Amino acid sequence: MRRWVAVLLVTLICLCTGCAKYYYQGDKSFAECKKDRADCVAELNKRLDAQSRKPGGYEYRFIEDCMKHRGYRLVTEGKLPLGAKRQDPAQTLRGILYGQRRGIAGTVDEE
Repeated sequence: MRRWVAVLLVTLICLCTGCAKYYYQGDKSFAECKKDRADCVAELNKRLDAQSRKPGGYEYRFIEDCMKHRGYRLVTEGKLPLGAKRQDPAQTLRGILYGQRRGIAGTVDEE
């Protein structure tokens, strides 16, 4: 029982202290990063049968690999430049499992 309490406390502390990670590539704008992630999700959907689109580990790993192949690295919020535009990771279960477990960040888009 004590072990579960300890695990729960560590998890809560991690969630509350900002352990979030973001896909970031210094020379990419926020809009480019958002499009790259959407493209990775589209590639994932090509590989899934409509009836097998239940979230799971494959989907998460696919998005991670796709973004890394596009040159992104995972950084914690504290390592992002102060001026970077960011979108926090999804807080819903579906969002977490479908590649939004990580946030995205990029340079501020020029209007």
